[in-house]
Amino acid sequence: MKNISRGSGRSVVAAAAYRAGETLPNEAEERLSAFGGRRDVLHNEIALPADAPDWMANRAQLWNAVEAAEIRKDARLAKEIEVALPRELSAPVWLGLARQLAAVYAAKGFVVDFAIHDDGTAHNPHVHMLLTTRLVTAEGFGGKIRSADGRQFVEEARALWGRLANEALANAGLDASIDPRSHARAGVEMTPTVHRGPDAQERRLRRENMGLSRKLPRSTAPTDQAQLDRLMEGWPASQMERRAEQERDLPVPDPAGNPISPRQLEAAQERMVEDMERQPFDIAQSRRWASPEVGPSQPEPDREKPVVSKRWTREAPEREPEEVKAGAVRSRRWQEPDREADDDRDAARYEPTREPVRD
Repeated sequence: MKNISRGSGRSVVAAAAYRAGETLPNEAEERLSAFGGRRDVLHNEIALPADAPDWMANRAQLWNAVEAAEIRKDARLAKEIEVALPRELSAPVWLGLARQLAAVYAAKGFVVDFAIHDDGTAHNPHVHMLLTTRLVTAEGFGGKIRSADGRQFVEEARALWGRLANEALANAGLDASIDPRSHARAGVEMTPTVHRGPDAQERRLRRENMGLSRKLPRSTAPTDQAQLDRLMEGWPASQMERRAEQERDLPVPDPAGNPISPRQLEAAQERMVEDMERQPFDIAQSRRWASPEVGPSQPEPDREKPVVSKRWTREAPEREPEEVKAGAVRSRRWQEPDREADDDRDAARYEPTREPVRD
């Protein structure tokens, strides 16, 4: 049993999204708590008290309302009960046990949001139960439920789960049982085992060895009891191949980022390729090589004339240069070779003037 407390930096919206394997809007943090697509969430469900309003069945509205109802910086937002499910029982029995446990706390005034987790190998099946901490009224949430504080609440939860699990084991004809008491209270002279906690590397190796990395379900959201029964029957072996087929129909983003069916995306790509192969390249329609004289309101260019790049074109002069008048002075650098050397008139013009030098 744990407390989801704001004082330790926890967000109950993020906690609910993680356990349910969904993406929920987190209004307090102004972002999305994105945990959608988790493959180990077998089922999630909300159990309501008899007088709870209908909107509390919406997971996003429920836990955002819980965040808004608490104003203290160290407020306790929710209480969590985590239960290990017996591996000897089948998945439908797991769901029945989780619903029975949730119904008991819903009758006491708690809103219970529970989720069953299993990675498909039945190695560590368990159920998470998030309980609200305030009284439920038609208008929303009231005062705190103080009966959930203290050791007695924990011991009662352990005894309740022991009774429900042992009944299920007996009904299944299994010679096994669980004892909610400690070894000291039960008189068992054995050292209790130590909970190692999650080991990411061990989980990864186990899934790779069993070939389940691409066959586990993403999430289940059955709409009726018949659909749920079909889903849970023979879990997990009978559902792996069906889930693998369904993953092929999951939406993918299109070039604009909008979700689209993979088949629609493939069809659109095929049509684009066919259009490109069917229509030859029109150089006049290319913006890079189009003639600069062509505009929106100007006629199409003559296709028989070659298109010349603007970079290598030379604008025509605005007017023709005037003819050189006869007798005009020409530069000596560009003087024609046939110029008469004995032209006295030109020689006198270009000969420097000599003046006497004064003392």
